[in-house]
Amino acid sequence: MTMRQFADHVIAVSNTNASGISNLELQKVMYFALGEYIKEHGLNDTVFEIYTEPFQAWPYGPVIKTEYFRHKKYGRYSIRDDGEYNPAYSEFDELIRKNLRKSVSQLVEESHNHATWLNNKQSILQNIPVRYTLEDLNRDFTD
Repeated sequence: MTMRQFADHVIAVSNTNASGISNLELQKVMYFALGEYIKEHGLNDTVFEIYTEPFQAWPYGPVIKTEYFRHKKYGRYSIRDDGEYNPAYSEFDELIRKNLRKSVSQLVEESHNHATWLNNKQSILQNIPVRYTLEDLNRDFTD
C-alpha cells in the first residue's frame, strides 16, 4: 500500500463513479478521503502503510508532489488514465465518492480552513515547503 497505489485507486473509482478527475481534484480527494478515514478509524496500520509520501501544503491546498508531476501533463483536464482499482483500498470508496460530489473549488476552500494550511499560510504563499505529518492530518480532521 502506497500513496501512488492510493492515487491509482482514486482515479479508478472516479472513472467508474463520475466523469473522470483532474489533477487538482485528485490531490484534494486523496487528502480528504485519507483525513476522513483517520477521523473515523484513527492513525491505524492502514494509514501508516499508505502514507509513504507526505502531502505538501501548496497554494491550492495539499498535494502529493510525485503524483502532481506524474499527472501534470493533463493540466486542468481529466486524467486520461484508467487507474487501478485495488480491493485493499475498498474501505475508502465511499469517502472517495463523497468527495467527488464536491466541486474542486469547495475542496480547495475546505482544505484552506484546516489548521495546518492556516498556520503555514505565509510560508505556503512564499513557496517554502511545508509537509503534513500524520499528526497534522489527525489534528486537522479531529479538531
